[in-house]
Amino acid sequence: MSSAPAPLKLAPGVSPTPSKQPSPKPSQAALRTTTTKPEDISSPHELTAFVETLLGQLETKFDDMSSQLLDRMAQMSSRVDSLESSIKDLIESDIAAPASPQPSRS
Repeated sequence: MSSAPAPLKLAPGVSPTPSKQPSPKPSQAALRTTTTKPEDISSPHELTAFVETLLGQLETKFDDMSSQLLDRMAQMSSRVDSLESSIKDLIESDIAAPASPQPSRS
């Protein structure tokens, strides 16, 4: 039959199935704060940029996970549909098949 379903990809840096909507591109300030550690932030502007970058990263990861989950649900749906169809075919063929004749004793 079908192979076992693959696990969700949770590792950072792994690019799962792209989501239907493109992720917004980070601004230059956001790119600069990507490597900034929370301890290095010294102004409200830097904090705002850091938080925006962090939220953007979280949104991207959430979109990726949502996309993976929806893909999995679609796969499961098609597998269930296939299973239902197979069961229906088995039931119909069992009902339609005539009973095997008993051997006659001579």
